[in-house]
Amino acid sequence: MISTIALACAGSAAAAIVARWIPKALVPALVFEIAFGIAMGPSGLALLAPGPTMDMLALIGFAVLMLVAGLEIDLGMLLGRQRTSGGASPLALALAMSLLTVALAGFGVLILLGPDTPLAHLAIYAVILSTTSVGVVVPAIQERRLADSTYGQTILSTALLADFVTMIAISALAGIVVSGRAVGASGSFLLVGLAAAAIWLLPALLARVPAARLDSRTSLPLVRASLALLFLAAWLAEVMGSELVLAAFLAGLLLGRIIPRGSHRRETIEAIGYGFIIPFFFINVGVKFDLAALAASPTALLLVPGFLAVAFANKMLPALLLARAHGWRKAIAAGLLLSVRLSLIVAASDIATRIGVFDAATNAAMVLVAIISALVAPLLFNILTDDGPAHDDRPAMRPEAVTPAEPRRAAPAREPVTEAAGL
Repeated sequence: MISTIALACAGSAAAAIVARWIPKALVPALVFEIAFGIAMGPSGLALLAPGPTMDMLALIGFAVLMLVAGLEIDLGMLLGRQRTSGGASPLALALAMSLLTVALAGFGVLILLGPDTPLAHLAIYAVILSTTSVGVVVPAIQERRLADSTYGQTILSTALLADFVTMIAISALAGIVVSGRAVGASGSFLLVGLAAAAIWLLPALLARVPAARLDSRTSLPLVRASLALLFLAAWLAEVMGSELVLAAFLAGLLLGRIIPRGSHRRETIEAIGYGFIIPFFFINVGVKFDLAALAASPTALLLVPGFLAVAFANKMLPALLLARAHGWRKAIAAGLLLSVRLSLIVAASDIATRIGVFDAATNAAMVLVAIISALVAPLLFNILTDDGPAHDDRPAMRPEAVTPAEPRRAAPAREPVTEAAGL
C-alpha cells in the first residue's frame, strides 16, 4: 500500500512539474498523469497494478473531482436573467447544445454500428459518446480565468448538463439491459430532489450563523463539513441505488450556494483535491488501460477513428451556436474543449462492460478515445483562447458596470457583497 501511494504521489508531482514547464501550460497535468499510469501499469513497466488501494484512492479522487466541478457552477448566473451579447442565457444555450449533442451522437452511432444493433445498446453507445469530462473542463476554465464570465459558465453548464443526463441515463439503460426495467433511475431522481430542497433551504438557514464561526485556520470547520457532506451524499447514493458521480456533483452544487465565490476555503478544498487525491483517479485510468486487448481486436481498432469523429462532431457542431454571442474563434474553442472525454466516459464504459454491452477491447477503445481527446482538445482550446481571456464578456453580462466617465462609482464596488448576500 505505501509503495503504491508513494509511486503515485511521485508521478503526480512529476506530471505537475512537466505540465508547468510547457509554455503557457497548453497541456493539462492530467494528461501526463494518465501517461504515467500507462507507463507504470501492466501495459508498461508493471510497477503499478490495479488493486484495492488504487481503486479506493481513485474512487475518492473521482468523488472530490465531481465535488469541485459542482462547486464551480454559479447557479445565480445560470438561473438568473443575465444574457450574453447575443441575447441568450448561458442555461438556454447549454440546453440547446446538449440536445443537439445527443441527437448527433445517436446518428453517428447508428452509422458506425448499423441498424441491427439492439436499440438499448445503441442508446448506451450514444449516451457514452455524449459525455464531456467535467474534470478536464473545470481546470481548463479555471486556468484561463473564464469561470466568472457568461462564456465560461455556458461551457461549464453544457458540460455538466451532458454529464448530468448521462449519469441518470446510464443507470436507467443498464437496468433495462440487465433486468428489463430502469432500476436506479428512481433513486437518482430522489437524490436530485433532496439536493434541490437543500440548495433552496440551507443557505437561508446558514445566513443566521456568523461567518466567524465557520472559519478557523486550524480546525477548518467549513472544509471538514464539506468533506463530510461529500461522503454523506455518496452514502445516500449507495442506499438509493444511484451513482457516486451524481451524488458528488450535487454535493458540490450545494456547497457552491454556501461558500461565497472567491472564498479562500474554496481554494483549500481545491488544493486538497488537485494537490493530493484527484491525481490518483487519472493515474488509475492509465494503469487500467488494456493495450493488449485493444491490439488483439481489429474491429475495436477500426472503431477508434469512428468514435473520435463522433466525439468531436457532436460537440463542435452544436458549439457553433455560441458564435453569435462570442465569435467564431471562441465558439470553435468551446466545441473543442467540450469534446474532451475522460472521467465519466471511463466510468460509463466500465458499467457497459460489466453488463455485457462492451467487451474488453471496446472498453479499451473508448478509453483510448478519452486519452486522445484529453490530449488534443485542451491543447487546441488553450491556443484559441490565448488572446487575453481575462477580458471576456463580463460587461455584456453586467450592464450596470461602471462607464469610463464614472470610474469610482460606489455601486459596482458593492456588487460582490450583493452577490455574497444572495448566496
